[in-house]
Amino acid sequence: MLELRNVSFSYPGAERPALEGVNLDIGAGECLGLLGSNGAGKTTLFSLLAGLRQPQVGHIRWQIEGRPGLIPQQPAYYGQLSVRENLELFADLYRLQGKERRERMERCLEAATLGTLLNSRAHGLSGGQQRRLNFAIGLLQPAKVYLFDEATVGVDAQARQRLLDTVAQLPKEGCAVLYTSHYLEEIERVAQRIVLLDSGQVRLDLNKRQLLDGTPSLLLEWPHTVPPGLEALLARLGLSADPLPHGVRIARLDIAQLTEICAFLALQQEPPSLLRFGQPSLEQLYLHLCGGAL
Repeated sequence: MLELRNVSFSYPGAERPALEGVNLDIGAGECLGLLGSNGAGKTTLFSLLAGLRQPQVGHIRWQIEGRPGLIPQQPAYYGQLSVRENLELFADLYRLQGKERRERMERCLEAATLGTLLNSRAHGLSGGQQRRLNFAIGLLQPAKVYLFDEATVGVDAQARQRLLDTVAQLPKEGCAVLYTSHYLEEIERVAQRIVLLDSGQVRLDLNKRQLLDGTPSLLLEWPHTVPPGLEALLARLGLSADPLPHGVRIARLDIAQLTEICAFLALQQEPPSLLRFGQPSLEQLYLHLCGGAL
């Protein structure tokens, strides 16, 4: 559906390219979660995919007709118009008519919970409500590929869950989705593939299960110091630990080993301030891949 080959782009006067040698393939029914710190090149990539800029090197090849639906970071509506007027205007621009127009309008209003705000001027909406209007306008466009660029920033928790449900439904309908957010739990929820973009280059491109379906690990922290005897216990159990400022991270342990460690902890005068056992979250993996820095 979408193919990028050796795509590069530089802004005038910039010390380094915003994108450099990016290769990606995205198929129908696939949601790709795009990770990267500020300045990694995510928004530049989205602007190229949306046709707002053209790659200076390489090519982007679409195997579909029409442009992608873009839900950008910045406001993409007319502030002096009401919510209803904005949606009607963009429905006209998207050339929606008849049954399709009614159905898409209803879906967008429900997904973004805008039904009670139809007569409100866009510039008078709260920040979260403006984000929801942005979302609705982007979703209103009939497209086979949707680009979500920090689409839920400032949206309250309940409305955010409804928006994420809508995003998760799009691949089931055969659409391709590229989703970027600093809320990593969102990407963990909706994406099947994880791509890490760093300094304009793709550093990682893996199926989410390859990243997150690992052996459980144990994270322990204490208010002051690690209790004596823990190191000897781990050596006896054949376990190694990564030191932390006030604790340890123990990887690749089974339930029997965990039971012995818990029995040891129960005998200590000072209990741990943090005990977490399980598979790493996407946020933990992201921090590890980026050297502990967002």
